[in-house]
Amino acid sequence: MFNGMAGLIQGKIGNLVYYVKNGKQMVRKAGKMTKPPTLPQLQNRMELAVAVAFLRPLTEFINVGFIVGQKDYNNGKTSYNLAVAYNKPNAVMGLYPDVVMDFTKVLVANGNMDMAMLPSMVLTAEGIRFDWLCPDDTVWPRLTDEVMMLAYFPDLAKAVYVTSGAKRSACTDLLALPEELLAEYMEVYISFVANDRKAAARSIYLGRFNKVPG
Repeated sequence: MFNGMAGLIQGKIGNLVYYVKNGKQMVRKAGKMTKPPTLPQLQNRMELAVAVAFLRPLTEFINVGFIVGQKDYNNGKTSYNLAVAYNKPNAVMGLYPDVVMDFTKVLVANGNMDMAMLPSMVLTAEGIRFDWLCPDDTVWPRLTDEVMMLAYFPDLAKAVYVTSGAKRSACTDLLALPEELLAEYMEVYISFVANDRKAAARSIYLGRFNKVPG
């Protein structure tokens, strides 16, 4: 916006556009974008919305599990940015408007630590018992690595998780669940994190409980 001859105004103020025509002050409403979005634009928007909706209840878990390096900091990326950047192209499936998460391809943690060895899970009256292999001859790089356990409830859009569980060498841990969630449909993941939070393992999808066919 600037003043022209005789103090006339040219430029945009709010939703009004001021201009000069034949030496006279004129004003009109700013135009609005009326062109409808393309199908690729709608697809991209829906994919992003689905990924963000899935990750939102997992923010604390993601902040621990997706390790941000110095280069990522320099590029302005956060753990949440990295999680979206991975899961949107790799774990979102379908064509607009039928876009959904593929839970089998989701990563809720990502790093270069050793992953859980042959992990398994069992649903009990208290929650989910996680087990992983601990061979007697294993040399643990870090005895203080801690298990990360997560149960995501798609129908409820909520999650229960632990980011600082048992030591890796314990070979088992329990993710306690409220009684009202034990019969709900859940998707389950496991990972490990260093106790100084400077390294993590790539998460492993363990499967689901209470999924109704169809």
